[in-house]
Amino acid sequence: MDPLFISIPRTKAELPQMIVAGFLCFVVWSIHYAIFGVLGGFISLILALSVVVFLYFRLRGDYFVKVDEKGISWRQSIVSRYIFIPWNFMLRVDYLVYEINFQIKESRQVVSFATSGLEDEQTEDLKRYISDTVKRIKESQP
Repeated sequence: MDPLFISIPRTKAELPQMIVAGFLCFVVWSIHYAIFGVLGGFISLILALSVVVFLYFRLRGDYFVKVDEKGISWRQSIVSRYIFIPWNFMLRVDYLVYEINFQIKESRQVVSFATSGLEDEQTEDLKRYISDTVKRIKESQP
């Protein structure tokens, strides 16, 4: 079976966190402006914006979901990290409305994949591919 690769658009992966970062910059600026005046406000604004720009360029990357014979891997947003789960580590898979939950065998930990960054047809393709792969793996086990 061919691997399924879905690319997540940069706007869906980065925009929510950038809006929150902009709001936090405004809060930092307003607090320092109220305490230290105009000069203190602008200094704190420049520092906060430079930290946000530094973190953006350091953390940005490719956002995707990849499902193949080995397992499922993804990177969803600018603040997330790369996650790979092999099929033989999974105990069960739960399909919810806005997320897919993978339960790990050894620790019983649940790892969630939010499907909000995907289109509806991409989500259905992903769920179908995961179900087919899990079924094929269970049939091949003794």
